[in-house]
Amino acid sequence: MRKYLIAGLIILLPLALTVMLFVFIVDLFTSPFLNMVIGFLLKYKQTLSLLQNPALVKFIARVLIIVLLLIFIFLLGILARWFFFKALINWTNKILSKIPFVKSIYNSLRDIVGAFVSEEGRKAFEYTTMVEFPSEKSLCIGFKSGEIPKEIKEKSKHNLKPVFLPTAPHPISGYLVLVQEDQIYDIKMSNEDAIKFTVSCGLILPGEKLPDATKK
Repeated sequence: MRKYLIAGLIILLPLALTVMLFVFIVDLFTSPFLNMVIGFLLKYKQTLSLLQNPALVKFIARVLIIVLLLIFIFLLGILARWFFFKALINWTNKILSKIPFVKSIYNSLRDIVGAFVSEEGRKAFEYTTMVEFPSEKSLCIGFKSGEIPKEIKEKSKHNLKPVFLPTAPHPISGYLVLVQEDQIYDIKMSNEDAIKFTVSCGLILPGEKLPDATKK
């Protein structure tokens, strides 16, 4: 009984969590425009029989919003390469960077997005490491991230490097520690394998896949 229950959970949980995350993202991006698009579609209610069902209308509206958003993002990417549009973006950045309260949020989000999304394909984290944390007798998997601020370099007598240590089983949160370079242990493990190892609390080893729950 227990064996079959665990097998069912192994099959169901990844699928359920994936669907939940997908629904959350779709809802997040479509909700602000949903009522407007539904109102537009209802104008053709008498013409198209498909629009007689409220649930179907809502679904079509969400799909239409996602398609339009993708088209908008694509066109924005094309315009961003034009000189005039680049100047307009820089001008907008300068204005938003001078508005109290707004500038702190906008600048922080712009820097974070810029660090994770790069046209050159640069990784958000350079490589996987191990550092002594939270004590000298224990090691924790982390990721080398960025460079040390100039102010810290001037104040510190050591050659420090920033390392992000994700928490398990939620790797989104974690600790940013500044570690001496000679105390950082580089390990031959991809960032993806390190995340899997952390999220699974050590159950999934690097290069290992989940067992096939359908096998007896």
